[in-house]
Amino acid sequence: METLRVVDPSLLGITSEQIQALGPYFWMVGGTALATLFSAFHGKKTKFFVFLVTAVAAAIGLLASAKMVGMNSLPIFNGMMISDSFSHFFNVLVIFAALFTILCSHHYLDKEQLQYSEYYTLILFSTLGMMLMVAAMDLVSIFISLEIMSLSAYVLVGFRRADRKSNEAAMKYFVLGSAASAIFLYGASILYGATGVMSIPGILDFFTKNAGQMGPAFSLGAWLAIVGFLFKVAAVPFHMWTPDVYEGAPTPITGFMSTGIKAASFAVLIRLLDGLGFGKGLENALSGQLHNILWVIAVLSMLVGNIVALKQNNLKRMFAFSAIAHTGYLLVGIIAAPNSEFGYGPLVLYLISYVAMTLGTFGVLTMISGKGDTRLNLQDLAGLSKRHPWLAITMGVFMFSMAGIPPTAGFVSKYYLFYSAIQAGEIWLVVLSVLCSVISVYYYLRVLVFIYMKDSPESQAGTHWIPAYGAMAIAMMAAITLQIGIAPSRLLELSKWVTQIH
Repeated sequence: METLRVVDPSLLGITSEQIQALGPYFWMVGGTALATLFSAFHGKKTKFFVFLVTAVAAAIGLLASAKMVGMNSLPIFNGMMISDSFSHFFNVLVIFAALFTILCSHHYLDKEQLQYSEYYTLILFSTLGMMLMVAAMDLVSIFISLEIMSLSAYVLVGFRRADRKSNEAAMKYFVLGSAASAIFLYGASILYGATGVMSIPGILDFFTKNAGQMGPAFSLGAWLAIVGFLFKVAAVPFHMWTPDVYEGAPTPITGFMSTGIKAASFAVLIRLLDGLGFGKGLENALSGQLHNILWVIAVLSMLVGNIVALKQNNLKRMFAFSAIAHTGYLLVGIIAAPNSEFGYGPLVLYLISYVAMTLGTFGVLTMISGKGDTRLNLQDLAGLSKRHPWLAITMGVFMFSMAGIPPTAGFVSKYYLFYSAIQAGEIWLVVLSVLCSVISVYYYLRVLVFIYMKDSPESQAGTHWIPAYGAMAIAMMAAITLQIGIAPSRLLELSKWVTQIH
């Protein structure tokens, strides 16, 4: 009888080190496959088991990615992907957002009578797309990963199939998201025509050697590729989809989109701008264009987001415009990075803070919402301090953080972000950013006024049950938000380090 032989991985064109580096991706794929297999069975216990499998797969994937931070850079699949600290650091961030969303969703789906196993599978699929996108070093790989992420997100947005707002949100997101993907793909094709390469390092090498001779085709391709991701991060004037999609999507998915997708998109934007020579001192018209146009987009995002949020009564729409404003602050970090000693460190620190406080906020909204995502207006928060004191306290932490009030993550991340912009000589940009931040204090603190200073008959009606795992997840977000605000230095150094070696 012939014995089985183990195939040497090197014969398949991949080394054992590369297989180890792909570990987090294998865990996510394995969890997705196992969840899909069990979703074929029916029953309450099966649905809970799928929830458990996806949560465990995300947790193991998170730990596997965290272990990879600090390891040497390693190209994979002939350089189409890379395993480095930058990619694994962002993997931790997006998986963390997915795990929180999974934990907060089980009770929500029971309440909405939408306990379908496909929900959890789609979250893992979308997260896998984010992970691949962050590690991609090739324009084609970025596009494929972008579609894996986006197609899953389109379905999740419309998961409340009987709700017209959810259907409308899914259709708007699909149409505009597809247009953004097409714009990115067209830009990638023009870049290939102008440079003859598809890899980001190859584009940078070509740009470096021919910096003074790049024609308008290169600039057009670069801008189209950038616009595709400015749509994903909801920057003005590419923000038109955000309020309706955030309002129509299931509340946990709104939190997932506003954190995971935004973090992954900013990671790709950093890699893309680096490949286009942004801030490298190369003489070319594109460099000046990038700075000036991103400057205008950042200011418009902050102004439009904060001013329009003042008039919102629906909490999901208010936080949608808040997300647009935060995109403006994050773009300040991109503009300042080339000329600041901190580099992209403050930007990444702000992203971490934003993920923690936004996930926590939407976690609270998930717990207090009524069936069909009702009771999510400002007036519905009246008396929350009596119905759920601990939810009111955590919401206070998140609102103080978003407003940039110490001692929270929002304050220190804005401080370092604005300080790095001052170092880069962007004084007027910082002045406008601070003014916009002051405007935002009004609508964030207005939430707390309704929670603590308004009363309603419902405040005497008792409480409704909140699952332990959801409560623990929200409490963890509040603790992280406070911990970053009290002791941010080590996390800032880590953020600076991982972005220096990307």
